[in-house]
Amino acid sequence: MEIRFCTVCNESIPDGEFDAGRAIVSGSKSQHVACALKRSVEMSGWRSWLTFLLALFGAGVATYLLVVKLGEKPEPPQIVELPPVVEQHVADTVRATESRLRTRLTEQRGEVVAAFQRGLDEQLVTHGSSMREATNRAMDDLVRASSKEAEDRLRLMNGLVLKLQEQMADLVDWKIRIQQEADQLRRELELAKRREPAPPPVVQPDKPVPPPQPATPTEEEQQRLKEIERWRKRLRDSDEDIVFSATIELARLKALEAVPDLVRVLNKHKDFYARLGAATALGEIQAVEAVPDLIEALNDKDDLVRTAASEALHRITGEDFNFVSGLTKNERIRIQKKWRQWWRDNETELRKKLKQPAK
Repeated sequence: MEIRFCTVCNESIPDGEFDAGRAIVSGSKSQHVACALKRSVEMSGWRSWLTFLLALFGAGVATYLLVVKLGEKPEPPQIVELPPVVEQHVADTVRATESRLRTRLTEQRGEVVAAFQRGLDEQLVTHGSSMREATNRAMDDLVRASSKEAEDRLRLMNGLVLKLQEQMADLVDWKIRIQQEADQLRRELELAKRREPAPPPVVQPDKPVPPPQPATPTEEEQQRLKEIERWRKRLRDSDEDIVFSATIELARLKALEAVPDLVRVLNKHKDFYARLGAATALGEIQAVEAVPDLIEALNDKDDLVRTAASEALHRITGEDFNFVSGLTKNERIRIQKKWRQWWRDNETELRKKLKQPAK
């Protein structure tokens, strides 16, 4: 920070003296307003007039600001703790305002000197006046122009001061609102802390879930079950034609309930015609439970029964291993081994696919 000294009394001049209008700068020289007025009275020539005007202008600014300040209504002091961001914003605003005022005063001093020089040159050139007369006339013109300009400048400065006061009032109101909201939140937080915790919810004991009741079969389903039961009984008839007819009807009814009876006919019935019907029915029903018995039937003593068992296996599993009519016993045994291996590897997946779990 540069320290300036008055060129008249040689005392240091704080920066606040320039901002308040109690000190002026003329070129590279700094002077107290009082010292400048005193010296301008003692000096002669146009420079004394210039110094006098600058000092008078600075004193006028200081007087106006003092009158404005004294005319303000006193307000009770309020202790306001501004948030750091607000304080920083206010400080930046004040510094910017001071910088603008300082720059404008410097420009005004330069404009005053230029106006005086122009007026002096005009008097000398236009009117052919002497130096003394030209100086006096230029000073008169400058005083008149400076008075009006000073009034305009003071009016402008007054507007800036009022605007700054309004901004400061808005900031204070904003701070008060924030403080009130913060106090309200603090009170609500304190009340929340004092509240008793809510009791834990009462856990009702789980009621035992009743076992699912079997669905009552419809009349149509009851009729189907009766018909299946009738044809299952006829699988035990001594007449092979009746047994064969029963296998056909059970295949039509897709009767999974009759799979054990059909397997018994496939394995034990003496008539090949009955065994043929049982193998065909098991394939139509897609009875997964009968796959091992159908694999064994691939070696039945009758070729038609063996062919029917192969077709039934293909219908249930989608595989056939190239089993055809007329194979030798050794060829049939090799194919049976392939089927048994396939069954061991794919039984679980097949039961899941056809939704027929193991019993």
